[in-house]
Amino acid sequence: MRRLSILFVFALVAAACGGEQISEKIAEEAIGGNADVEISGDGEDFSLSVESDDGSIQFGAGAELPGGLTVPVPDGGDVTTSFEDSSSVGTSIMYPKDRYEELVSFYDSWSSGVEGEWSMSTSTFDLDGESQRSSQWNTSNGQYFVLVSDCIDIATGEFISACVTINENL
Repeated sequence: MRRLSILFVFALVAAACGGEQISEKIAEEAIGGNADVEISGDGEDFSLSVESDDGSIQFGAGAELPGGLTVPVPDGGDVTTSFEDSSSVGTSIMYPKDRYEELVSFYDSWSSGVEGEWSMSTSTFDLDGESQRSSQWNTSNGQYFVLVSDCIDIATGEFISACVTINENL
């Protein structure tokens, strides 16, 4: 997945300079093996999807929850990133900022009902006059990691969203 993440940055630069078809061809060559790369749109409509023998990764518009994810996800969010390979699965989902407390309550309740030794931590810090909150849950065996945080909306650059990030080791 690290290779696919590095590829994402490369594909963004290539798309800006050479167009979608050139970017897709360069990305497929960089991955090697059997890979299918699709790049489309720009700005808020930009999307990148990579399917390879190692797994899959999606960024941007049209990203969908990965099929192997077992951690529940509240309705009403926009999936911004997802990945899945043979050992892990994960996603990032953006919600309206006013749902932050609801999301924290949701994962507090969910984690208390899932087997395993859980730890939970919260933090708040100020950044340029804005407070950023975060709440994190993880299991001692590393199987689950869930983060709910105030986050910057990609389109506006402002703290107007609540984001959920989930990583699950299979």
